[in-house]
Parts: sequence; C-alpha cells; structure tokens
Amino acid sequence: DPFLQCKIIGLLRILGTGSSKASEEMTDILAQISINTEPSKNPGNAILYECVQTIMVIDAEDGLRQLAINILGRFLLHRDNNIRYVALNTLCGVIDRDTTSIQRHKTHIVDCLKDPDVSIRRRALDLIYALVTKSNVQGLVRELVNYLSVTSGDLEFKRMLTDKIVLVAEKYTPSK
Repeated sequence: DPFLQCKIIGLLRILGTGSSKASEEMTDILAQISINTEPSKNPGNAILYECVQTIMVIDAEDGLRQLAINILGRFLLHRDNNIRYVALNTLCGVIDRDTTSIQRHKTHIVDCLKDPDVSIRRRALDLIYALVTKSNVQGLVRELVNYLSVTSGDLEFKRMLTDKIVLVAEKYTPSK
C-alpha cells in the first residue's frame, strides 16, 4: 500500500532528524526503496518523493544524497507539471547542501525555462540563479540571455528574468 509506505517513510524522517545513529540505521532501507521503486506511476513517485525528503533531512551519507538529487533530476524530465514543480522546489530547498550534485542537472533545469507553466519557469529561474558560480557564470548568463531573446508573452516573467541577469552580471563583474 503506497499510502502506508509514505507514512512509514515520513515516520523514519521524524525518527532520523537529529539522530546520527537512527539515520545510519535507515540508510540501507532508504537506498533500497529509492532504487527498487518504480517511478512510472504516481504512487511510485510519491514514495520516491518521501524518500528524497527523508534523505535530505537526516544525516545521510553523500552517496545517498546524490541518489536523492538524481531522483529529483529524473523528476525534471517527467511530463507531469506537478512532479517537475516538486522537483524544482525541492532542489531550491537543498541547493546549499549539495550544489555540485545539482549542477549535474543544470541542462534539464534550464530546459524548464521553456515550460508553458509559469510556476515551473519561475522555480527554474530561481534555481538557475542559485546555481550561478564564478566558473559557470558566462554559460548560464548566455543561456538566460538567449532565452530572453526568444521568449514572448509573459511580461512579468521577462522582467524577472532580466532582473536575475542584471543581478548576476553585477555580482560577477570583475572590478576595474
């Protein structure tokens, strides 16, 4: 029963929060669930999402965190808008903990800017802005400017996009 599985994983999250010993004990269970759950249907996606949420809260090993971020990366490719939005939102929430693993999904995140759903575009823009570093600023700004030149319609989103480009340019412009 997927509802029961989600509740049990939620309980593991509560038990593992702040407890290194409990977190260590549940690492294998969470890894097995994450690897063996079929993501082709909504119940599987709900279980995977609960696993990701739990992994990100407990004292998980780096490999398990990478697995969770890779699950979110696969969610970005899903055709269901809700699943893509949840992935972007969760990635925004954990960007400070594992930027390197999230950077691997940068292409899919940039692709979300082209989504017809404005809420997905906005979360993707927030995440891209958070991913900008000194080493990737030129490539990401180029992508954003290219997208700005081809986008039409939603003037508020264009304004937000322009604001983010300006903020990045100001932040990473070399001093003279």
